[in-house]
Amino acid sequence: MAIITAKSVSEDVIILGNLERQKTVNELLSDVEKISEFAGYTAYQGKYNGKTITTVFHGIGIPSISLITDDLISLGAKRIIRFGSCNAIKNNIDPGSIIIPQGYSYNFGGTFKQYLNNDYAYSLTPDYDLLIKASEEFDASGLKTLKGNVFTSDALFAQPREFLERIAADNHLAVELEGAGLYFIARLRNVRALSVHLVYKNLITGKSMEKVEILNKEKLIAKAILNVLSK
Repeated sequence: MAIITAKSVSEDVIILGNLERQKTVNELLSDVEKISEFAGYTAYQGKYNGKTITTVFHGIGIPSISLITDDLISLGAKRIIRFGSCNAIKNNIDPGSIIIPQGYSYNFGGTFKQYLNNDYAYSLTPDYDLLIKASEEFDASGLKTLKGNVFTSDALFAQPREFLERIAADNHLAVELEGAGLYFIARLRNVRALSVHLVYKNLITGKSMEKVEILNKEKLIAKAILNVLSK
């Protein structure tokens, strides 16, 4: 394995790009134990509603999440849900909103070029059954979700406002750093995957969430994701 040192992981995995967010999820599990730690990447395993769940820190950027996803699949993961954040680029999307990407757009190159050699562009979509189950669970939990296209960027804060307005006009809801890598590797390896994003900030309006608001909302989202994987 490139990063994960455990001999195996559970079939159901939650991956996170924020160690505090991983802690939030872990606190909802019972019998939690650390199963891997390497170069700051941590993996834990525990129980939720009798189901074994693995949580993994996936680092920052497409190469990082791609390595983690490949490792997880090699170690037995069958369903992977990423719980991440994003920045909205539509005026009508407030911080605190929840976005489930129906697809990711991306700049071709980097990791994608290494895998595909510029032969074609790959369709980056979630697992349909996971998308439906997550939508139903979030609705039942009173958590409204938005669904649509999200743009994955290698330089989240480098784009000028004009670019953000352009991709918003092309009907992207938000920008973030890693999601395209998850959908890409999961589709290539024929594993079920889904992302869930909490909107921390709107880059057009300048509105943002406070730290306490983020923590409280992430606890609700974490529980809903665990319910999806444990049913």
